[in-house]
Amino acid sequence: MTIAAPELTRLHELHLKLRDVRDELARGPRQIKAREQIVAQSREKQAQAEEQLKQFKAAADRKSLDLKTHESKIGELQAKLNAAASNREYDIIRGQIDADRVAMSVLEDEILELLDKVDRKRTEIGDLEVEVKKAETEKQRFAAEFESKLAGLESRAAELEEKIKATETGLEGDVAEKYRRLVAAYGADAMAAVEGGVCTNCYVGLTTQTQVFLRSGKIIFCTTCGRLLYLPVAD
Repeated sequence: MTIAAPELTRLHELHLKLRDVRDELARGPRQIKAREQIVAQSREKQAQAEEQLKQFKAAADRKSLDLKTHESKIGELQAKLNAAASNREYDIIRGQIDADRVAMSVLEDEILELLDKVDRKRTEIGDLEVEVKKAETEKQRFAAEFESKLAGLESRAAELEEKIKATETGLEGDVAEKYRRLVAAYGADAMAAVEGGVCTNCYVGLTTQTQVFLRSGKIIFCTTCGRLLYLPVAD
């Protein structure tokens, strides 16, 4: 039994269609995983921002405590100042009070800066929460969309595989064995059309004799790339 040019053309078309369906089946889980990674990255950014917010608030609290300590110390020094027994003692205490007031001024500036960072970080966290929700919604939307198409794609793949098997029955013996090895290695690229006397896989021209054999219906494999060659036949 032999396989004619129209069947070879059809066989290659079926392989190409099957590859497209399999690619779509494989692409779905990959794209879902990619979206899961986007969600995870967004959540990680949110977690980092929340940790930074916690650190800013803790730093502000520590500095506020330091500020109160200085205020208390100044109160104590003020009492000592009022009870100073000499000008020297008065000047020393006065200098300590001034130093604490300078330190308080610095702390107040630092606290204000930290509170500003807290406000900005809270805004950032709000934006990140929106980003996480958006990424999660997109992941769920795509997963649901792919799930709705999955059964149809699997059914289409099974249908194409059956059609390919039915069409392959025209290949026998060594030809069939070589063809199967090519399909195992290259999938849909196991076959190549000949256009203008050239193999469309490796773009090497066929000899005149090879072209004659091909037109006569003989099964030909490209001597350069090894693909199963056929003359395309329009539907």
